[in-house]
Amino acid sequence: MNLTIMKKYIAILMAVLFSSCADLDRYPLNAIGEPQFWSSSDDAVLGINGVYNVLAHNHMYRDFMRHSDAIGDNAYSQYSFNYYLEISEGRGYDASSVWPLNFWKKSYEGIVRANEVLENVPDITMDEATKSRILAEAHFLRALFYFHLTNLYGDVPLVLTKQTIGESLVARDPKATIVTQILNDLTLAASILPDSYGPSNLGRATKGAALTLKSRVHLYNKQYAEAISTANEVIALGYDLLPQSSYKDMFLPTLENNAVESIFEVQFLGKSGTSGVGSSFNSNSGATPSFGGASYSPIQELIDAYEPGDIRRNVTVLEPGQTFAGLAFDPVRSPTGYALIKGVIPDVTITDDGDANFVVMRYAEVLLNLAEAENELNGPTTIVYNAINEIRNRVNLLDLPGGMSQEEMRIAIKKERRLELAFEGHRYFDLLRYGSADLKASMESVTSVQGHERIYNDRLLQWPVPQNEINIDQNLLPQNSGW
Repeated sequence: MNLTIMKKYIAILMAVLFSSCADLDRYPLNAIGEPQFWSSSDDAVLGINGVYNVLAHNHMYRDFMRHSDAIGDNAYSQYSFNYYLEISEGRGYDASSVWPLNFWKKSYEGIVRANEVLENVPDITMDEATKSRILAEAHFLRALFYFHLTNLYGDVPLVLTKQTIGESLVARDPKATIVTQILNDLTLAASILPDSYGPSNLGRATKGAALTLKSRVHLYNKQYAEAISTANEVIALGYDLLPQSSYKDMFLPTLENNAVESIFEVQFLGKSGTSGVGSSFNSNSGATPSFGGASYSPIQELIDAYEPGDIRRNVTVLEPGQTFAGLAFDPVRSPTGYALIKGVIPDVTITDDGDANFVVMRYAEVLLNLAEAENELNGPTTIVYNAINEIRNRVNLLDLPGGMSQEEMRIAIKKERRLELAFEGHRYFDLLRYGSADLKASMESVTSVQGHERIYNDRLLQWPVPQNEINIDQNLLPQNSGW
């Protein structure tokens, strides 16, 4: 495959760049020392690449976003040491547990790095067009980090500039304030970022990425008219669904960063010789003995959701009697009898150093965003049917029946999102935004795993603010409800 400069930068950055900041206890509440390299265009590029680099961490897209489907109702996480099992069961963890702290810290690490770019790059003498683009990338990435924070914690501190220690003990800002800032960042980014890049810069945020995230933000916050108009802006850029024959490959190195359906991907570099820069999708799957045991496995409830003939089932799930990478699958390797193969490279020599990217945004999501927002605003119009049927037809399914009610269409759209975007970092966050009834029903529906019971509580709609952060900054109180 053609390795891009962006992928090569990841290997360098994971080992070297910002290593002096790696042991900081908190973001953003500790000031970061002024980097010495903010003096040239190369430094500006390295700086923005350092922000992208945060997305490739285990606490972000290298593990958490795929693994989060096991907190939702698509999979089961069998190990208790990493708290996915406890979170999925709704008990056994609290504000002092590792995951609420890990995600909070890593998100603010990304935000601090973005703020450093926005503060330092304007003073660098360099090509103005490149400078403008880099600043727009920083706005996009800051918006992405804040978007995830608001979805999990609700109100969080809004930090837009570098802080000193004396300025760091801040209160949480209302979620609505954060969302406004996210949308402002994305509007600015979309006005500057290019539609596409040449081979050396594949993986950078584009105008389409900024608009797609903006559409998602509007949808999550029930701003349906705005979600529709922004989705239509993405559609106007010329994206399309890949053909059925290419569906599996869009999650593999074969079609990474394709300019047809893919809109934004987190870059991973396999077999680089540097630990932690490749994707871990193979090692977590349990699809072959060389991959090790399955960290998380698709469950029967997901299998039962597929309609007959839906090609997404075989792209996503490895089942008893099937082969992968030339080997017969042994269901004993999985606590559910199934293995995840979406985005898993069929090569037994690849374990924790895969070259497969994480597809964060793609055109299918844009159609789903459009369909959901249109249905919520106007009911099941032709626009809704066309968007959903385009997705269904691509995976070998017939059109939805005509004459559906708004509620029937709402249920159908939720199902399509679940199946189309499985293990792409959407399902758990969708359940949170749908609200208590959907989250409760999804938890209670998981009954196929022996000894595994999920117990709903209203507090599960938000994560707790990490107790470690509260111990340092009492202004973060009050704690989220129920924690």
